[in-house]
Amino acid sequence: MYRCKSLIETERETPSSEKRLSICLRPNGFSFSEVTSSGVLLTYGEAEGEHASTMTAQMANVKAFFSEVGVRPLGYAKMELVVLSEESVWVPDDLYTPTAHREYLKLVGGKGTDLMATPCKALGATAVYAYNEAIAMGFKVALPGLAVMNQHVKLASLGLERRSQEHPLLLTHWRDGAIDFAAFRDGRYIYGNTVRYASESEAQFHTVEVLKSFGLENSGTELLMCGEVGRERFALLRPYFPQATLYTGTHTGFGNPAFKTLHTYRNALIL
Repeated sequence: MYRCKSLIETERETPSSEKRLSICLRPNGFSFSEVTSSGVLLTYGEAEGEHASTMTAQMANVKAFFSEVGVRPLGYAKMELVVLSEESVWVPDDLYTPTAHREYLKLVGGKGTDLMATPCKALGATAVYAYNEAIAMGFKVALPGLAVMNQHVKLASLGLERRSQEHPLLLTHWRDGAIDFAAFRDGRYIYGNTVRYASESEAQFHTVEVLKSFGLENSGTELLMCGEVGRERFALLRPYFPQATLYTGTHTGFGNPAFKTLHTYRNALIL
């Protein structure tokens, strides 16, 4: 079962058809948000607890949690679930075959057997990735119309291509022991991958290596950081980039002053 760890709500009547529900799975729970079509953050919450081992039990837990916090996940303009996969590969749409998921993942050294796939219109490619299907499908069945994607599809779909026409961008999403990279240059997404690290110096090395390997070195190159980013981590990487900022998502405003205490950059995948 899931327990509500935190919840910030906005007391205003907004039709579900004018809202987006976003959920991001974590190892021991998930976070979620409601954002209006105009970019106003209305709700943010965190659930903690172990994910169920079967799709049926997972579905029941998801329904029970949202009922408990008073969120009726029906009629939204958009609903999305972001899963954090450790093994992922992009396949161009003209080469993609639904029955070849395992072969695609093997090309990048992936060994996962529980595989999912999500097309990305922005790239004209499909992400094939390893993730626990019972957990993801439990959410999908509990919330009809929910679109499931991994973090790389989400990062590639944030609309940062136009921003990279002016200067290269390196977006980094930080997790416990892993960095999710998304690189943009000349108005295009050019690279996305997850890299594991064992120390801050190793994380620093991988970030600078991506900068140099993909031709992102430029007088205006910008590093965007989100997720588990502290002062020391930010200060460690700041000297290697002409610009460095915390990425806070695509929302444009708050529906409740209490959101000013929320570290939005830590939850950029759902904001």
